[in-house]
Amino acid sequence: MSKRLLLVIGFSLTGMAGAMAQQQGSGSDNVWSLEEAVNYAKTSNLQVLQTLTNNNLNQVNLKQLKFQRLPSINAGGSYNYNTGSYQDPVTFSLINQESQTGNYQLSASVPLFMGFQQLNLIKQSELELQASQQDVLSAQNDITIQIITSYLNILFADELIKINELTRNLTQEQLNRTRILFNAGSVAENSVLDLESQLAADELELINATNQRDIARLSLMQLLNLPNTQEFQIVVPQIPEPDQDPVLINGEQVFDVAAQTLPAIKAVDLRVLSAARALEAARGDYYPRLSLNAAMSTRYSSTSQFLTGRQTIDEGLQRKALGFSDAAGTKEVVIYVPSAYDAPVYGNYPFLDQLQDNIYKQIGLSLQIPIFNGLQARTGVQRAKLQQQNAKINADIARNNLRQTIEQAYVDAVAAQRRYVAAKEQLRAAEKNYGNAQLRLNSGVINTVDFNIVANTFRTAQSNLVQAKYEYTFKLKVLDFYQGKDISL
Repeated sequence: MSKRLLLVIGFSLTGMAGAMAQQQGSGSDNVWSLEEAVNYAKTSNLQVLQTLTNNNLNQVNLKQLKFQRLPSINAGGSYNYNTGSYQDPVTFSLINQESQTGNYQLSASVPLFMGFQQLNLIKQSELELQASQQDVLSAQNDITIQIITSYLNILFADELIKINELTRNLTQEQLNRTRILFNAGSVAENSVLDLESQLAADELELINATNQRDIARLSLMQLLNLPNTQEFQIVVPQIPEPDQDPVLINGEQVFDVAAQTLPAIKAVDLRVLSAARALEAARGDYYPRLSLNAAMSTRYSSTSQFLTGRQTIDEGLQRKALGFSDAAGTKEVVIYVPSAYDAPVYGNYPFLDQLQDNIYKQIGLSLQIPIFNGLQARTGVQRAKLQQQNAKINADIARNNLRQTIEQAYVDAVAAQRRYVAAKEQLRAAEKNYGNAQLRLNSGVINTVDFNIVANTFRTAQSNLVQAKYEYTFKLKVLDFYQGKDISL
């Protein structure tokens, strides 16, 4: 089948199962219907699974962007063993002794205004998620058409095998009759040799058709991610003869319907909208940013002591000089007075009590105004504009390719229908000529060389009819798909 036939076929393929024998499960008995193969590939093919993973990743990215609007809360702390000279974190005094210290913090920040970047990034992520969902559908469509192509190639090869087996059997029968005539002396030996050569050619054609069938089976198993096995079989549907009426359809109407329904077109349109949101998010770098911040911290030091009270210290009588009693300064007047003072009393300062007593709290606003940052905002906006332009070009390319594909599908369908009509007429004439050639060969009117020419023409006509039948059927279903019709055989 031509590679041009590998077009995106959607989920409407379920109607094909109506004309097939239904099997239980997904090929549980190694006999696969087309519906089973398509449904299994949509959930098991590696390319489809990859798009599903990308879709899940986009879902996670969207959740993350939404969560960024929530406050960010962080906690931290440290506990240290100190020796030598250092500054106590509680009293801020310089000490020189062994100790253990700790610092513990809790901070929070809430974005108040970010230049509408968060809003635009969330909208962009939502559009990217929708586009990735369409990518999943598009990947499922791609694998579906590959499954159909391999499935039809198997059916086509099976019919070729039947044709070549019939042709080989007819040649074998003719060879057997010719050998009898040769033994009776009625024909020359070259008649036997010509038919033996034709029989070998028929065997080669049969082998080629068998190989073609095996390759198509292998391709289908690989699409299903199944190991190669001889037990793998498919359900053979009864494909009706193609309609003899020419394909009459308005290509523009088909394009209008397809442009609104195909997942691949929806995906590129969503990415155009996503690029517009990305541009608005890039412009947010021009705006100031305002956030609300809050923090709380506390400290601990093993050298800290707790004041439990005060006590009076009696120093006894203290000598106090009052001066001199004479003008010459030779007689000093001294008295003794009692002396006492209050001294603080320190006790153990528990860890939890220190944490509670040393709590520090802070709340405030933070404002950042962009003035000059190496033109990063300007270049970011320019980059976003180019990406938006590229997204629009990709959308135009996708629509242009779709239009060309539909136009080509219409031309191919009309050509295939004409070819089928011509091939059917060719087969009718070749079949009559072949029957007459058999009678003339048996009567000795023509030789085996002329008979083989007629036989080869008959076999070619059979092959052409089968090929035209499948090509016309497939291409007509392609047009049905683009019109939104249910596809069935």
